[in-house]
Amino acid sequence: MVRMLLIGAGAGGRGGTIRNGGGSGAVTEWIGPAIFIPDQLRISIGAGGASAAAGGNTSVIWQGPTASAGYTLLTANGAASNTAGTASTNNFFGASGIFKSTAGQNGASTAITADGLIFLSGGSTGAVVTGNPGSQVATYYGYPVLTGGASGTTGVNGKDGYFLTQPIMFGVGGSGGGGGTTGAGGNGGAGGIGCGGGGGGICTTGTSLGGKGGDGAVFIWSW
Repeated sequence: MVRMLLIGAGAGGRGGTIRNGGGSGAVTEWIGPAIFIPDQLRISIGAGGASAAAGGNTSVIWQGPTASAGYTLLTANGAASNTAGTASTNNFFGASGIFKSTAGQNGASTAITADGLIFLSGGSTGAVVTGNPGSQVATYYGYPVLTGGASGTTGVNGKDGYFLTQPIMFGVGGSGGGGGTTGAGGNGGAGGIGCGGGGGGICTTGTSLGGKGGDGAVFIWSW
């Protein structure tokens, strides 16, 4: 038996005048007999989006005996800006085992709490007022809150998210950058694997950037 778990890439947060956090990628799972898996596979990992950019799709592809584009067996869609990656539909390969695909979490225009139905978090927003800090990312399972960047003459950058595989698999998006009272706002923090980047803080002068979305990933177990 084999289990495959695919994570789409997170989107970058937004800076400047639109400071939303980026959405997280979708998650696709398949469990089935090893005999159904082709001998030649290609793994394509989605790249996390830069500031305000979408995250890429992550796929497992049957390459086949030739150098053709191959046949996509499984896909986890990347996030599109602050909108979560959408769940993918089943296909002939997915029907050969147990298939499930779950949409990610939208990026926030405020503080954000990780969605309890999926283990990947979107990013939170940057400060919308010059004297305010960026917004936080709250989590489940007792993991610490990821606070936003502080405000200042130049806003402080948001904190980078993280991704854990033990004791449970869990990802956190980046927090928002702080507002700049007389200068640039802080940049958003980067998202963990598959998670959204935080939004950049408001600026008095200069600019701010959203944090990079987390790259996708593929995990494969066999027994």
